[in-house]
Amino acid sequence: MEILDILEQKIDRLVETVNELRQKNEELITKLREKEEEAQSLRLEMDHLLGEKEQVRQKVAHLIRCVEAL
Repeated sequence: MEILDILEQKIDRLVETVNELRQKNEELITKLREKEEEAQSLRLEMDHLLGEKEQVRQKVAHLIRCVEAL
């Protein structure tokens, strides 16, 4: 009977460990999704800023041509 008690305790600990790992996995999946969304947002912001940079570059180039024409 003692062997069965030990086996039952080990199985109980194993079940607890599996449940803890599942919960931790869900937490990590949630964090990963949040980081992926954050990365996507940063990519969009970077694209926007690069577009603005190109517009400023073109305006400066135009102003330089205007000044050179004088």
